[in-house]
This record gives sequence, C-alpha cells and structure tokens, in this order.
Amino acid sequence: MSSVLFKLIIIVILFTTTAMSWDVQLSTSHIHELQMGKSVEIHFNSTTYENDSEESKIEIISTDSEVIITYPRFFDLPKKDHQSTWNAKFNITGQFLGYAKIYLQMVQFKNGNVVSITNSSNSHISVTVVREQRFIDKVFLICVVVLMSIIFINLGCAIEAKQIKECLQKPIAPISSFVSQFIILPIISYYYAKLIFPNQVAMQLGLYFTGISPGGGASSVWSVLLGGNINLSVVLTTIGTLESYIMIPFWATFLGSYIFAVEELPVPYSRIGSSILSLIIPLIVGVLIQRFMPRVCKVMVRVLKPLSSFLILFIIIFATVSNLYLFKIFSWQILLAGALIPWTGYIIGFITAYIAQLPVPDIISMTIESGIQNTGIAIFMLKFSLGQPAADITTVVPVAVALMTPIPLTVAFIFKKCLQKKKQEEIIDVATVTMLNENKE
Repeated sequence: MSSVLFKLIIIVILFTTTAMSWDVQLSTSHIHELQMGKSVEIHFNSTTYENDSEESKIEIISTDSEVIITYPRFFDLPKKDHQSTWNAKFNITGQFLGYAKIYLQMVQFKNGNVVSITNSSNSHISVTVVREQRFIDKVFLICVVVLMSIIFINLGCAIEAKQIKECLQKPIAPISSFVSQFIILPIISYYYAKLIFPNQVAMQLGLYFTGISPGGGASSVWSVLLGGNINLSVVLTTIGTLESYIMIPFWATFLGSYIFAVEELPVPYSRIGSSILSLIIPLIVGVLIQRFMPRVCKVMVRVLKPLSSFLILFIIIFATVSNLYLFKIFSWQILLAGALIPWTGYIIGFITAYIAQLPVPDIISMTIESGIQNTGIAIFMLKFSLGQPAADITTVVPVAVALMTPIPLTVAFIFKKCLQKKKQEEIIDVATVTMLNENKE
C-alpha cells in the first residue's frame, strides 16, 4: 500500500514539474483596436523546456478564428542540446469585428495530425478587432444625433399635461404598462440574452439594451389600424419615454453589469449618463417652445408628429445600409432574438392589461405599446454608450427586432380585415334575403 502511495506521489511531482517547466513570455498581453485586414507581429520566448520528441510542436490557438487568425500556426520545439532560452514570432491578422484570445500549447503529432495536447501556457493575448472608420459612419452618427434630437423636441412640444394628468388620475393603464415594459420585459430580456447568446457578450448587450428601451412611436399608428385607443397609446408612449430616463440607466447598470463583467468590461456609467442627458436636453427645449412659442409649437407638432415614426424608420434603414457587413453575422439566433423581444412584449402587455380588466380598445393599445420597442433609442444608446467593436456589432440586434416586430401586427390586421369583409358579406346577404321576402309579399 505504501509503495503504491509513494509511486502516486512521484507521478504527481513529475506531472507538476512537467506542467510548470514550460515558461512562455509574450511581447504583449493586449492588442486594442486591431483593424480588420491588418496584422501585428508578436514575439515570444520560451525557457526551461527541452524537447524529447520529434513529433512535438507549439501550436498558436485563436479562440475565434472568424475574428483573428495566426500565421504560422505551428512551431518546432528546440532539441535537447538547444540553449535554455529561445524565441520566435508570429503574426495576428484581424478578420472580423469582435473579441478573441490567443493561447500557446504544446501538441503531439502523429501522421501529420494533432493527437494530444501535452502542455499549455498560462499567458495569453486578448485581441479586439475593429473596422476602419469611414465617412459614412460619421454621417450616420450625426444623423442619429440630429434625428433623435428632432424626435425629442417634438415630444416636448406634443406633451399635454392635461392628458397625462387625466391618465394618472386613473392610473391602472400606465401602471400596467410600466410593469410590463420596465419590470417584466427587462428581466426576461436579460435571460433571453444569456440563453440565446451564452458566449457572445456583444450580442447579449444588443438584445438587453433593446429590451430595456421604451415603446416606439409606431405604436399609435398600429393602434389606429387595429382598433385600439389612440389617445391612450399616445399618452403611454409619452409617459414611457419619460420613465425611460430613469429606467434605462437603472437596468443598464443593474443587470447590465453582470453582462459587462463576463468580458471584464467596465460598465460605461459616464457614457450611459451622457447619452440620457443628450436626450433630456432636446425634450426640455421642446417643452420651452411649447411654453413660450405656442404658435411655433403647433406648427412643429402638426409637421413633425406624423414624421416621428418615419424618422425612427430612417435611423433603422440607415443603420442597416451603412452596416451591411453585419449581415455576415446574421444567424438564426439573431432572428430568434429579434422575434422574441417584441412578441414576448405583446404577450406580457396583453396579459397585464387583461388582468387589469381594461376595456378591449385599451387592451389592444397596451399590447401594442408593450411589444413595439423604440429601436431608434436602442441604437442611439448602443452607439454612444459602448466602445468599438461592441457599438458596431450590437447594432444588428435592434435591426433584427425592427424587422420582426410588425409580423404579428400585420397578421392581426389581415385577420381583422378578413373578419370585417365576412361580416359585411353577411350583412349584405341578410339585406338581400329581406328584400326578396318583401318583394314576394
């Protein structure tokens, strides 16, 4: 028994010695903002390891070969009579936006194939790949700022304190909307992000930030088409947007911090705060115009109110056109995420409104309001709150949400039209039968 124990101890000591005998030193541990298509040279040296096998090599491993590739990939290990310290170099080339890490490991070859891993280095290189900034990117950012400012100035002009006061005097609808949109949906969005993109932090952030955004201006259009309460829809959109000034920073720094922590990214408190502030300022400008320039205010509301949905749509289309390269990463997971956020919102809004025993038109407006996310705000927050390449990668999620949002509403609208047509035909048939009966008499 004692001899067996002694042998086990010897094996453990030998294994530990072997595992610790390979010391690798890399010329850097981080590569920030490596541009797509560009390469950087990395030097490394290794000490205190002797090669006993002709088939042993060093392999350079990339955790994501779609983001970065290395060349050469394999190095021959030095022979026994080689000096104790030796060095080599390899290149890292950026392939596509994202994050990846480089590791070194010893592998055993047989017949030209890797058959086993004999050792790994503790050292690694963290790489961030970005794309070169283009003129259209600057134009897009300027357009986003200008258009979002116009939308929020218009919102400030259109706020009617009387309507909000009347709505708050019967607070069942706004409370139900707040619970569904700013309590339930953000929590569900967080878990959706973790389940759908378990190893993709950027996508998790894109999905989560879209889920914590307020209702969109298009909700009032759909409320009209589907027979909802248009006045309630407008008030809920206004109140929801005002609530988002508090709730977006809250959720971004609360549950959002757990997503940032995965990649050891700092929560961008200052960027989130400045993004929210940049939306508050145009809102205040709009309120001041309403207070001191009522004639100008009426003209702006009359002109800009119908354009609000168009401006948000323009931001989404511009984001898509200027970032067509992102369709390379479009996948079934992104389409699933794009569908789950709004469609879950519809279900939550309907259940919440039904439990609150609201009238049918109010239930329709609540359902729509909870499902239509303001993807313009989501894109704005992602672009100005996150650094590169996350700000670029995450844009694909709100674009997917915008594409998938209208599908259930369009189906409902077609169904409604079919029912109306059927009822009209039944009314015509009844009228025809009545007329024939009267003629017979």
